[in-house]
Amino acid sequence: MFASLTQQTLLLPFDPPHSVTIRKLTGREVERAQGEHLKGLISGSRSSRGWAEAFQRNLAKGTPGAVAAVLADPLNGFDRSTILACGLLGWSHPTPPFSLAAIDDLDDDAAEFIARAILQLTKPALFLTVEAAQEEKKTATAVSTAA
Repeated sequence: MFASLTQQTLLLPFDPPHSVTIRKLTGREVERAQGEHLKGLISGSRSSRGWAEAFQRNLAKGTPGAVAAVLADPLNGFDRSTILACGLLGWSHPTPPFSLAAIDDLDDDAAEFIARAILQLTKPALFLTVEAAQEEKKTATAVSTAA
């Protein structure tokens, strides 16, 4: 129930033996990440993470499935920087020392991996397949009607 009590330490597959410690986002932080994403899109001050490349790639493919894949990305609609600032608690690298400023120095792949892990810890349902989500919904309905 309390986000600060849900933490994980993850090994970085692209940077062994280093790890990061993350935590679940609070409800207010989830709202803030969505709001920051919305503000950025409305103001045009920043583009959605990787949007131009994905948009061009999927237009070239021209298939509805490809567009659906972009829309299905759980990070779409959330500001990655906000997710990292709120949910990243530390790392095992000795330099640079962990700080909010040092988070901005993460390369794109590391930022993507960590933000995705934080969001998955916070909102695991966003990462379910359509079939798994339907099964989970059936199970929840059966439990609630049995109670």
